[in-house]
Amino acid sequence: MLDATIASETAANRATALRNASAAAETAPQFGSADRRMRWCFYSPGWRSLRVLAGDTSMSGGAEAQVAHLAAAMAQRGHEVSLIYGDGEGCAPPTTIAGVLCLDAAPSWRRPSSAARLWRALKDVSPTVLYARLPDDFLWLVGLIGRLRSRTRFIYALAHDDHCKPWSTYRHRPWFHNPLYALGLHSADAIAIQHEGQRTRLPHRLRGRTVAVPNLLRSFASRPRPLEGAQIDALWVAQIRPEKRLERFLDLAGSCPGLRFSVVGGFDPTLPRATRSDLERKMRSLSNVTFLGPTQAAEIMALLEDSKVLVNTSEAEGFPNTMLEAWSVGVPVLSLAIDPGHVIETQALGRVSRTTAGLRSDLHLLTKNGILNQEMGKRALDYVRRRHNTTTACDLLETAALGRQVSVPVDGTAQLQDAMP
Repeated sequence: MLDATIASETAANRATALRNASAAAETAPQFGSADRRMRWCFYSPGWRSLRVLAGDTSMSGGAEAQVAHLAAAMAQRGHEVSLIYGDGEGCAPPTTIAGVLCLDAAPSWRRPSSAARLWRALKDVSPTVLYARLPDDFLWLVGLIGRLRSRTRFIYALAHDDHCKPWSTYRHRPWFHNPLYALGLHSADAIAIQHEGQRTRLPHRLRGRTVAVPNLLRSFASRPRPLEGAQIDALWVAQIRPEKRLERFLDLAGSCPGLRFSVVGGFDPTLPRATRSDLERKMRSLSNVTFLGPTQAAEIMALLEDSKVLVNTSEAEGFPNTMLEAWSVGVPVLSLAIDPGHVIETQALGRVSRTTAGLRSDLHLLTKNGILNQEMGKRALDYVRRRHNTTTACDLLETAALGRQVSVPVDGTAQLQDAMP
């Protein structure tokens, strides 16, 4: 449906949309005006953010989904919002989705001339705020445009702890990609962090630019899901790639034949074929494991509501959206190693096991002790309602865009939004 929608636009639509965006840029309130209305441009190469914006959430990563949700939220708050996406082809005409003007203008080395298309698109939308969330070879160009426009601020949001060290972020051709990413990161006026641990991981010269902006959670339950009747003892949700360590979850399932396990997620295209075959073979061999594959966000929420715990086996993360989604319905998180900002332990939102034996022991505890499970679930729901609601995330991001210090800690209190019934 998305491809059909985009394909139906004409070249005239493209010119009209860009002219309108340029005209609006001339007449809109200036940066820092009293009503705080700004022109936001979200830079998200590839197509995933666009597809999330259009409603397809089955193959999106957490970072791309956050970009889409933030763009839509900012548009809903009355800002002028654009999204730059694509893979260098620039074939799709402009289209507006959820109040966001979507421009196929992200560049690619395969087409060097596509960098000029990005430059023209940014000139046309004339943003007061540029926002990016993933490492990219062309971040430096986004930052340069921000530097050349005195009224534009460039905010780069860290999506992963490994992105804090720009010179070691890329493993593929690091001699080429890492310097370009480092140049882009250093060009940011502000660096949004998901948790305090990311601040300490950054190079010293960049730590003074950090602002705490929590991940946005669009909705949450009014009360924790009932534990009675939950059909899934342990749920695993992620895009299947090496760092997510699905094999650890399958080993856990093999050691707990009396419990029921479910796996949600598609295989990343970069996953070696042999690794994929091994994982598929192992899942088929375990009678207590159900593989559900790529699943839409609404279906994932239904699965979480039918689960006793969410299990995370990753070796590296940022602040996983899946953890927030589990907490939003009162489901504790059982993590082997990842504890973003130490919130799981300090806020008692689940368990951090650290060893495979501990993971197995904690799983038995949280699946058998209903009182403890529900206590943790209630605290988890209270935490996300307080900290990760749309109002709080957007307010703090707007504050960062205005160049002001954000004094609210990453795990601090925040204004509530209306809960789902």
